[in-house]
Amino acid sequence: MPPLPAYPPNELFATAFSPHLTLPGFFPGAGGFFHGYPNPKRRFLFFGTDFGPLSYQRGLPSTGGEPEGVVTLRQLRSIVAQAHLHPGRCFLTNAVLCMRQGESATTEFPIWREHRDYVLACAAWHRRELANCKPTAVVLMGKPHLEHFGKLLFPELAAHWHGLKTMASVYAQGREVLTLDSGTRILLMLHPSFWHAHPTELKARAIEHLAAWASTDAKIAGDA
Repeated sequence: MPPLPAYPPNELFATAFSPHLTLPGFFPGAGGFFHGYPNPKRRFLFFGTDFGPLSYQRGLPSTGGEPEGVVTLRQLRSIVAQAHLHPGRCFLTNAVLCMRQGESATTEFPIWREHRDYVLACAAWHRRELANCKPTAVVLMGKPHLEHFGKLLFPELAAHWHGLKTMASVYAQGREVLTLDSGTRILLMLHPSFWHAHPTELKARAIEHLAAWASTDAKIAGDA
């Protein structure tokens, strides 16, 4: 794994930490988020926003990695199962590769506004990794990707989502999917943490996209 983007010390987030390379669930370096699948093929990459508090990351060795009951992980495993997507082909990461200072993972995190240069450095880091693994699909989870990170990671999305401000409007216009020139598909998906609160139709469409791509990917790989 190449070095993560470094950044000067500040009160909002930290970049000077050591990833747990052998634990399930935490990326960078953890081998995906599915317990029991330590060496994913990284065909389907799921992007959240950020990694939460540094104190939480430091406590993961005592729990053996991310607890399986974490809401986001539990819901995401369910989504993947409904799409008949093999867990060993999945990998979870986040837009920004830092850890939050403080104890809360839910308070306002204005990194997009106050530290855009660091977010751009993270996008460049991810683009290099994407070029190496050439995934079948990249799944951007949640509205922050529509507002900020998705367009930084994939500039093609700026025109694709032009004038669209909400997740519902993206789906209403049929703009939740974009296929890049490389063949990689991009899917904007509702965030799993709030999956229960989202419209059934939008959730079903996201799963349908994943299921179709999973089937094609398995056939190409000779798994089906």
